[in-house]
Amino acid sequence: MSKFFTLVFLLCISFVPAQNSNYSTEEFDVSREDLLATNYTLDTTAHAVYIYESGFTEFDPDEDYEVVTDYKAKIKILDKQGIDYATIKVPLGKNRDSDKVMELKDLKAHTFKLVDGRIVKKKVETSATFESEHKFYNEFSFAFPDVEPGDVIQFSYKIVSPFTFDFRTWEFQDDIPKMHSQFTSKIPGNYEYHTTLTGGRKLHKHEDKVIEHCISFGITSSMAGCVETLYVMKDIPAFIEEDYMTSEDNYIAKIEYELKQVTRTDGFERKYTLTWDDADKEIRTSSNWGKQWIKDNAVEDVLPDAISSLPNTLEKAKKIYYFIQENYKWNGEYDIHGDMNIKDIVDSKSGSVLAINSLLHNVYASEEFNVSPVLASTRRNGFAPRVHPAISEYNYFFIQLNLDGKKYNLDVTDEQLDFGRLPFRALNTYARKINLEGSSDWMAIEPNDFSNYAFRDSLKVHKDGTASGISNQHLSGYHAVNFRNKIKENGKDKIFQELSKAQQFTRSTDIAVVNLDDVENGLQIEYTLENVSQKINDLIYLNPFSFQFFEKNPFNLDERTYPIDFGYKNAFSYSAEIHIPEGYSVKQLPEQKAIRLPGNGGALIFNAVSFSENVVMVQCRMTLSQTLYTPEYYDGLKKFFNELLTVQSQSLIVLEENS
Repeated sequence: MSKFFTLVFLLCISFVPAQNSNYSTEEFDVSREDLLATNYTLDTTAHAVYIYESGFTEFDPDEDYEVVTDYKAKIKILDKQGIDYATIKVPLGKNRDSDKVMELKDLKAHTFKLVDGRIVKKKVETSATFESEHKFYNEFSFAFPDVEPGDVIQFSYKIVSPFTFDFRTWEFQDDIPKMHSQFTSKIPGNYEYHTTLTGGRKLHKHEDKVIEHCISFGITSSMAGCVETLYVMKDIPAFIEEDYMTSEDNYIAKIEYELKQVTRTDGFERKYTLTWDDADKEIRTSSNWGKQWIKDNAVEDVLPDAISSLPNTLEKAKKIYYFIQENYKWNGEYDIHGDMNIKDIVDSKSGSVLAINSLLHNVYASEEFNVSPVLASTRRNGFAPRVHPAISEYNYFFIQLNLDGKKYNLDVTDEQLDFGRLPFRALNTYARKINLEGSSDWMAIEPNDFSNYAFRDSLKVHKDGTASGISNQHLSGYHAVNFRNKIKENGKDKIFQELSKAQQFTRSTDIAVVNLDDVENGLQIEYTLENVSQKINDLIYLNPFSFQFFEKNPFNLDERTYPIDFGYKNAFSYSAEIHIPEGYSVKQLPEQKAIRLPGNGGALIFNAVSFSENVVMVQCRMTLSQTLYTPEYYDGLKKFFNELLTVQSQSLIVLEENS
C-alpha cells in the first residue's frame, strides 16, 4: 500500500447468514424469483424493500477527475403503500457562492412485472423526470410508470460531483429495509481520508485491494496507485423516526469520508483536516466572525443611557438582553457562513442568527462583560464533528455570558425566550465556545432547570353527574416558551380547542391568560369548567383529570436503537380538589400508583384520598429528570407512558347516593 495512504477505520465485521434466499440479492438484474416473492420475512410491516443496492465512487479521468458515483438499485413493491417508493428523489448538492453543482447522468430506469407468466419491462421516459432548484441543492426526481404491488423497479444513474474534497457518503440505512447494500470506493494513494462507519450496525464484508498504476492526473504526471475498498451490509432494518430524537443523520448506518490531506507528485502535502488550533486561528481571523466580534465601536450608540449607566450586575445583563430582543428581529435565516457586518445589523435592526447574536455579543463586550461566541449545530443538522474540526458542519451561533461565577447561554432570536434559555433547536448536547485570545473549548448544552406544567383544579360535582369549577394552569421553562409561541400562532380563541389537551368530557366557557408577554415569569392560564355528565344509572363515575399531560404514548417501536432526547428536564403535576354533592358519598377511589424509572430517571406518583366527608383530593406528579436517555431505557419509558395514560384515562372516583 502507498506510504501516502492512510485510512482510519472504526469498523466491525460480522458475517450474517443469508436470508430471503428466494430473492436475487447479489445481483442488479431482476429475476423471476424477485417478481414471484410476495413478502419480506424479516419485516412483515414493510411496504417496500431494497433487494439490491450498490455504489461505486472514484475520481474519474473521463469526467475531468471529478468524483463520480455509479449507483444501482432494485426495489420490491410489496403493497399499495409501497407504490410511494416508485418515485425516486435524488438531491444534488451545489455551492451557492459559485456555479458548481452536482449533475445526474445516464439514467436508466424500468418497471418489471409478471403478466401471464411473462416478465414485462417498461421504461421510465424523459417526460417522467423532473428537476427543481432549492437554496442549497437541486433535486432530480423520476417516477416509474404503471407500478402495482408485486412489481420490481430497477434503476441506475451516475452522479458527477465537482466537490473533490467531499467524497461520497454512503448511507446503508433508509426508511425501508434493505436486503443487500454494498459500496466500493476507489481512492488514489496520495489522498488520505478519515473513514468512519457510524450507526452501530456491523458489516457483512469489508475488503481492501491495492491497484497499482490505476490513475494519472494529467500528461506530466506519473501513474498513481489506488486502494479499492468494498463494504457490504445485509439484512438492514428500516430506520424509523420517532419523537424525541435529534437528526437521523446521527444514528443511521453509513460510511463517512473526511479528506485529511493530499500529497502531490512533487511531495508537497496539502492538509484539509484542521487541528483545533488551525480552526481557532481561522475563526479569529475571519472577516465574518472574529474580526466582527471585536468591533465594539460599531455598537457604542446601541444602548440607551438608562441601561448603559447601570453597574455590571445581573439586572443590567438582563436589561441588555431584553432590549436587543425587543428592538432587533431575527429574519428567519441561520446563515452563519454568510457575509455579516455588525454596522449593517445596527442600521437595519434585522438579521440572521449569526448577525443578531453577534450584535448581542458586541454590546456585552462593549459594556465590559465577560462574554464568548459559541459555534453550534442544531438538532436537525446533527452533531458537529468533534475529533476532526470541520467548521462548515456548524450551522448555528449563540453566546455565553460569564457573570459572578455563573454561565448564561443567550440567544435573542425568539421573543418568547427568557434570559439564559436557548431555543429548543439549539439543545444539541454540545457546542464549541470560542476564545478570541486563546484556544476554544467544548461546552455542554443541557438546561439545568425543570420545565414545569402544573394543573390546579377545583371542581364541584352536581347530582346529575356534571361538574363545574376552575382549572388554573402554570407553565414555566420550555413549556411556557412552546405555549406562548402556539398562542401567538393560533390566537387566544383557539387555546382550548387546539392546545389544551382537554378530555372529551371537558368543556370551558371562559379563558384568561396571564403573563403572556412577561417571559421572565411563568405563563398562567385559567379555564372555567362546565364538564358533561359522567353519571350512569344511580352512580357517578368521575374522572378527576379534566386535562391530560399527553394524549398518546410517543413511543411505539418494538425496538429503538438511538437515544431518547427530550432536550430538557420535564415535570408535570396535577392537583384537584373535588367537592361531592350533598347526599352522596364515595363508593370507590382509584388505585394508587408509584412507579420509578431506574437510576433516578423519573417517577410517576398518583393518589386520591377522601380529605373530608364531601371533599376528595387528587394528586399526580410525573417527572423525567434526565434530558437524554440511552436506548436501554426505551422499554421502561414506553411502559412508563402507558401507565401515565392509564392513570389519566381510567382513574375513576365512584360516587353513590346515600340510602
